[in-house]
Amino acid sequence: MSETLIGVLIGGLLSSLGTWITIAVQHRRWAIETKIARLNAKRERLEVAYERTLDSVRNGVNTDFYSSNMMSEIEILFPDAVSKAFNELMDEKDRSEFKIKMHYYNIALAMKKSLKSIEDKIDAQVL
Repeated sequence: MSETLIGVLIGGLLSSLGTWITIAVQHRRWAIETKIARLNAKRERLEVAYERTLDSVRNGVNTDFYSSNMMSEIEILFPDAVSKAFNELMDEKDRSEFKIKMHYYNIALAMKKSLKSIEDKIDAQVL
């Protein structure tokens, strides 16, 4: 091969390298922004569901009736810590006001911890 042809090939490779680097950086930025958007949406959905569920749990404790829709949400859609806290409430034999309040607090605490976990994941992506 002639030196001119080698020079043209090397020049072409070097000039296209800038384009590929730009594409790679843009793709990484897009992936991070998409992940953050999904985490934000998940957090918002869970926050609304948690508020609705806490109201239902409070009503269920007072009326001794828990809707199957609420219970299935807790078992399927919510993190395991929330399900575990709710199951402890359901398994509790002592229905004193103090015990019920402690279980309610533990359920709310598990919910807040899961929201905090999502916020930490978002912060990790941003920083």
